[in-house]
Amino acid sequence: MFKPNQKTKEILTFIFLFSFSFLYFFLAKIGFEKQNINLNNVDKIISPVENRGIDYRYGSKGRKSKVFYIKLKDLNEKVGVYRMSKEYDDLISKINIDDKLTVYYKDNNNDSENVNIDLIQVERNGIIILDKKEYEKKESALIYIGLIAGFFSVGYSLYYLKRKTSLLKKRKKKLNKKNVG
Repeated sequence: MFKPNQKTKEILTFIFLFSFSFLYFFLAKIGFEKQNINLNNVDKIISPVENRGIDYRYGSKGRKSKVFYIKLKDLNEKVGVYRMSKEYDDLISKINIDDKLTVYYKDNNNDSENVNIDLIQVERNGIIILDKKEYEKKESALIYIGLIAGFFSVGYSLYYLKRKTSLLKKRKKKLNKKNVG
């Protein structure tokens, strides 16, 4: 069995800590890519509303959250929006059954999720009911979380390397003094 020495443990710990910063910066990149969405580059459907309302979305990791959903007659999945405030009255009052809507969304291939919350924009007769800015704003949190956590992770990694390991510490040289006699 491999038993690493102290220096190997320190190097592996530093690599582990430093690699987390890349994960955080990757989250920021994902959030950045979800900004300034071009509606021509996402899925679009024009269809009458079969049903709409509030439902619980069961996420891929077992989380349950209250969302507003729209079930369109020509789409096999529910599309919806999640708001931290859980306030959906404005959407319920603006969207009625049999309304013909133009819906922009990102297709979700995850079968374990009962509502696709990548609903970007909803229009009726050219009037925006749910603006894409709400989706972009929600996704911008990934940018802030990723950047802040990424910089903290890099900072702590460097602190660990400098203060907690022997990798950068200078070795004191012992001077041998010769007695002159």
